[in-house]
Amino acid sequence: MKNQNGAVTIKDVASIAGLTPAAVSMILNGKGTFKEETIKKVKKIVRDLNYVPNINATRLVKQETKLIGLLVPSMAEPFTVEVLRGIESQIRNSGYNLVIHSTMGRPKSEEEIYSDIARSRQVDGIVVQLFDHNQNRTQEFIQHNLPCVVIEADLKELDSISVNNYEGGFRATDYLVRKGKKRILLVYGPMPSSVMSERRRGYEAALKKNKIRLSKKLLLEVPYKISEMRQQGSEVIENFIRKSKDLPFDAVFCAAGDEMAIGIVTALLEHGYQIPKQVAVIGFDDQPIAQLISPHLTTVRQPIQKMGATAFDFLLQRIKNPNAPIQSRRLEPELIVRETA
Repeated sequence: MKNQNGAVTIKDVASIAGLTPAAVSMILNGKGTFKEETIKKVKKIVRDLNYVPNINATRLVKQETKLIGLLVPSMAEPFTVEVLRGIESQIRNSGYNLVIHSTMGRPKSEEEIYSDIARSRQVDGIVVQLFDHNQNRTQEFIQHNLPCVVIEADLKELDSISVNNYEGGFRATDYLVRKGKKRILLVYGPMPSSVMSERRRGYEAALKKNKIRLSKKLLLEVPYKISEMRQQGSEVIENFIRKSKDLPFDAVFCAAGDEMAIGIVTALLEHGYQIPKQVAVIGFDDQPIAQLISPHLTTVRQPIQKMGATAFDFLLQRIKNPNAPIQSRRLEPELIVRETA
């Protein structure tokens, strides 16, 4: 008995097999106890009839979608691409598919998009990778009761994966000081941000350890424009040079990320500065492009793919056991020394 669209139904398979539709469903889902010859018979009929299960009906019965969501600021962001690779490494044999939702860099829409996904139960769970997390956003995520793992945050209320950003900021700055640099410009992303504030705290702690006075003139906050971060880095240098060719710094720690750091390196080279002799530059993330530019970028490596893979593992555990204790993991960064510092 085909349905109105002419497609073969489970009743057709059951009729030919001499079984009930429920029995056929159990066989196809690997449940129940049936003779091997019965199982083979049903599977042959399915192949012969080219029967395709009604996925939507299955989802309604099981109350699951077999979909995992990934909420990100933009797929143009290299960090996001690396997170995606980490998730993909784990999702292949999980039985789940991935649905990506982008806020296109609009902070006001982030909670709204999450709320829409959660209310409509479009996915069984979601990994959230956004620029920052505050208590209001955390509460918004909690109230929908959708399994959720947050990347780049250290939370008590939700499963989360983070990097020791304080340590990353400290290692980068301390290294520059040990290389003889005393006037270190810190370039960081928009505040308030727990990620950026931790990197700044590490920077300040390294200066204090080395008895270097903190200068507010060497603290530069730059708003993120996702598709223009390299250009923003170039503008940082251009703005200083407009005032004087004699730069007030001998090193730059670009806590805002590698893309902006590369823009800084490019502008310095265009104006004839020697890197790292006159100005050293350290980025943050260790994106693949850090090894492709010349000179190769010294940077703080975040294990981004590992963050994505761990987030997916945490999410599957949460889906299977909603009442399990909250998991939080903080990964350690690594200073990767190349040619710019």
